[in-house]
Amino acid sequence: MKRFLLLMIPAVMVLAQETFIKVKTDRKIESNLVKLFDLLPERIEVFISSDSTYFIEAIYRDKKLVKKLPSAEYRGLIVKTPLKMVTLEDAKISYLVGQTFNSLSIYSWSLPVMFSQDDFSKGSAAIGLLTPLIYTSTCFLLTKDRRISSGAAYGSFLGGIEGAFHGGWIFKSGRGIFPVSLAENVLDFTLGQNMGFTPAMYQRKFNHCLYGYYHYYSTRTLFGGRADWGEPYDLIQLGTILSLAEGYTSLFLSKNAEDLTFGDALFELRTSTMGAEALPLILATIDAHRNNYSDERLYAALSLAGHSVGYLWGNKLSRDYDLPGAAGVMTWLLPYLAHAATGGIAVLVDNEGFLDTYPSIYLTMDVLLTTICYKAFAKKSIDMGKADIPNFNMSINPMCFVLKDKNKNFSNMPFLTFSYTF
Repeated sequence: MKRFLLLMIPAVMVLAQETFIKVKTDRKIESNLVKLFDLLPERIEVFISSDSTYFIEAIYRDKKLVKKLPSAEYRGLIVKTPLKMVTLEDAKISYLVGQTFNSLSIYSWSLPVMFSQDDFSKGSAAIGLLTPLIYTSTCFLLTKDRRISSGAAYGSFLGGIEGAFHGGWIFKSGRGIFPVSLAENVLDFTLGQNMGFTPAMYQRKFNHCLYGYYHYYSTRTLFGGRADWGEPYDLIQLGTILSLAEGYTSLFLSKNAEDLTFGDALFELRTSTMGAEALPLILATIDAHRNNYSDERLYAALSLAGHSVGYLWGNKLSRDYDLPGAAGVMTWLLPYLAHAATGGIAVLVDNEGFLDTYPSIYLTMDVLLTTICYKAFAKKSIDMGKADIPNFNMSINPMCFVLKDKNKNFSNMPFLTFSYTF
């Protein structure tokens, strides 16, 4: 009997323990909850007990403070619109890394070009070489006493890249690259700090900047225009303006999408791309077998239709599921795996009929691999989309589109380089 009672004591103690469930929060909620504490914490976590009592934990470097609130008081507090968005995290290092990449890959040459596009003198070379250190040091000094949100850090990095394209093509000159790139860089940093935009929201903005060019050239092709990147600047301007408009419109429409993860945003671009290529690849297979190719306007129409379906499907998945950032990057490696495998089979089969069917076989394999990958890593949407960013580095040289003179040194530079570190 004593042994039975001793065995029962731990069980009773477990049953008596209070159960707590972690509550989702976003930057708006956190900005309201910090009012409960005298000092700004490094982060805030919220838990709810079985009796609907909320426990707000303010976590500092060397301590943790807890506030207990009844359900009605907590809900009344979080529904208020904060007078100012508060940044609890500090992504200063990520911000400086992104700005260093921008300064090395864009500003080091676009600043001298802004002053003199045609005369690369000794002074211009010196300015270009000194710019990265001066710019990065300035960013460090201006932000050393500030907390920087992960959204502001990532958004400013992408803003610099987007602005380089927008500036060069809107102003029809390399001289427009530096000022517009810097302007979008600073604007996206400011919006990220003050409005609570997350890295995922900025990735979605980047997606829509790409969609803008795609929508412009696909629509032109659909109505009989020629989609040519070497076309006159006045036509490229229209696509660039559409890219700029779509990007910032998407950003502001996503301001309440707190459940959007970085992986979700990457996968939205993936589903849109898969949708845009699906029907054209099937049509290409049909055309290859009948040895008669369809009008490019039909390809454009099918691409736009598939893109629309893929876009809507991707957004639905983002609402229902959460995909980690690294998994989002993985989905972008799958097309290369599919191409390699399909190409290997083509070599083994060595049949002309297989080559004619190659587009559809590749599409099938790509869709299959992507589906398997998504189901393996996506989870039901329960957590907030935070700074789930893998170490994905990219640099771009838009000058290869702006400078037509092949004797310029910039024409020998790569247009795009990237790396991904696990």
